Amino acid sequence: MSIDPELRTDLVVRRQGRPAHEAPTLLLLHGLTDAGAGWADAVEAWGRQYSLLVVDQRGHGESPRFTADQLAAHPGEVMVEDVIGILEQVGESPVVIGHSLGGAVALDVGARRPDLVRALVLEDPAPRSPGEAQRDPGRGKEFLAGIQGSLEAEDDEALLRHRRALHPDWSETELRTTGRAEQQMDLDYLTHGDHKPGAEWPELFTALIVPTLVVSGDDQDEVCVDHEMEQGIEELGNPNVRVVRIRGSGHCIRREQPAKYHQIVSDFLIAH
Repeated sequence: MSIDPELRTDLVVRRQGRPAHEAPTLLLLHGLTDAGAGWADAVEAWGRQYSLLVVDQRGHGESPRFTADQLAAHPGEVMVEDVIGILEQVGESPVVIGHSLGGAVALDVGARRPDLVRALVLEDPAPRSPGEAQRDPGRGKEFLAGIQGSLEAEDDEALLRHRRALHPDWSETELRTTGRAEQQMDLDYLTHGDHKPGAEWPELFTALIVPTLVVSGDDQDEVCVDHEMEQGIEELGNPNVRVVRIRGSGHCIRREQPAKYHQIVSDFLIAH
């Protein structure tokens, strides 16, 4: 892996898979407390057919931390502008694939700048719900508590044991990369409690004019796209949006049901 030298951005963006001139491009956006390295199994699945731009979003992985001014200006909005800045340089309209917070960022970008996006794949996206507080320090403390075990791991083996105890069905690659990503988090951003772009999901899904696949799980205690949101999306009546549920998975569909996830997404990519 190498940092793409052609992109003018302060974020870490790695070009993987096939060269850009040989294949369509996919841009991958990870979720909160994750990093670009957390797409390792997806890169393995799609790297022979596509050119992949894998982003460490701001405050994550090896990308810069948020400044005090950026925290005050709503970090989710900064993330959206980061991605728009990357897409404006790509030279084609890629499919943007995002998970959780990355799905919320991708959704906002697709609604705001459809000229830059061929299609969207949103893996259990976490956009702001109607009435949801933009900033919630209590939520930030919960996320900090959730990664404490990774922060306290003394070495890689301790980290792997900790992650395996939480997610026994995930691949070892996913366990290692997500654990290391948690150790790399911008803790000021995480505890600030303002993580998402500001627009609410009914507004965003109404505005979409690009083909959009929403993939979620069926564990209603874990997923962001619960039955209420799914029903709300259906009631909006946007023909560009399709919601698919994969049985036996919660929030991290591609890690819990990788074969089914990659097949459904691959079929969508072939179509678009």
